[in-house]
Amino acid sequence: MRDRGHAAVELALGVGVLLLPAAIVVLSFGPWAERRVDAEAVAAEAARTAVLQLDQVAGDATVVSMTDGLAIPADLVRVGWCGSTPGALAATTGSCSMVRGEAVSVTVQLWTPLFSTPWGDVGGLWVSGEHAEPIDLYRSLP
Repeated sequence: MRDRGHAAVELALGVGVLLLPAAIVVLSFGPWAERRVDAEAVAAEAARTAVLQLDQVAGDATVVSMTDGLAIPADLVRVGWCGSTPGALAATTGSCSMVRGEAVSVTVQLWTPLFSTPWGDVGGLWVSGEHAEPIDLYRSLP
């Protein structure tokens, strides 16, 4: 019995079974981390806008504007205000009390593919970002 050529087969199997999945995970970490930072930035700007204008609709408009700028389609965005479960961007959930001393909180979720290939995205998960912004105690309100 001859054992010639087994090393090449073992190398090919080792690369395909062990190294390829590990490389995919490592290469996918960057986009996941970037999308999380994007979600946190969108949530922070939406909360700030809502507090400054005392209008949650203005915060929703900020979410739409920022996700458009990031080239994220609206159907891949969820928003929830003041502790509510995030829902579709077109019908955001929850409402906040715009009273001095209260905090306006927003949760933004963005869909992120597990990894992208030249033939399209594979799998995915929702990445969340949260932010709470207090309404100043000494701010004059209408």
